[in-house]
Amino acid sequence: MSDRADIGQLTEACFEEIRTTRMAGIPILNEALSVKVVGAREWNGDWLAVLVTPWFMNLMLVRADEETETLAQGAKRHFAFPAGQFEFIHGREDAIGSYWMCSLFSPVFEFSDPESAEAAAAAALDALFEDGGETDKSEDAMAQMWRGETPERAEPEVVDPEEEKADVPDARPARPEVSRRAFLTGGRREERP
Repeated sequence: MSDRADIGQLTEACFEEIRTTRMAGIPILNEALSVKVVGAREWNGDWLAVLVTPWFMNLMLVRADEETETLAQGAKRHFAFPAGQFEFIHGREDAIGSYWMCSLFSPVFEFSDPESAEAAAAAALDALFEDGGETDKSEDAMAQMWRGETPERAEPEVVDPEEEKADVPDARPARPEVSRRAFLTGGRREERP
């Protein structure tokens, strides 16, 4: 990948230009952030990093060999990492060439400064290379959602309300149903003129 050694600098310059031209004045920009490539590394002969911009944080994969087939922007493909398979979307910019992106955050208003965004980017990249191991059910569900899968849900346990009351000595009476209007108005009645 010697001809792509400067891909990080090219990417930052390209997306900085996009920030000042195509994205100028767009209200989803987090002006506290700047364009930054985080954690660039070679992976399976390709180039991989997290690209932080004022409007998104994405995994970015640039293939060592330019895509031989002509792919439409927006084409989707899954790439396998130790943490699992993730869906990437194809893009192309003249300054960079063909690339693949996987969204982590969009927009990026969660971050109040570049340091916190870059720390999150580095952590996401590290997590991509964790091979799983022992995880609890909530982590498994989150990993499934990140892969675009629907987490498996346990069948809800069916409990007879009368049996449940019998097991609890001082069970409270059932709460009355609340209408949507009462819920939204905090139970206050609207007075009409």
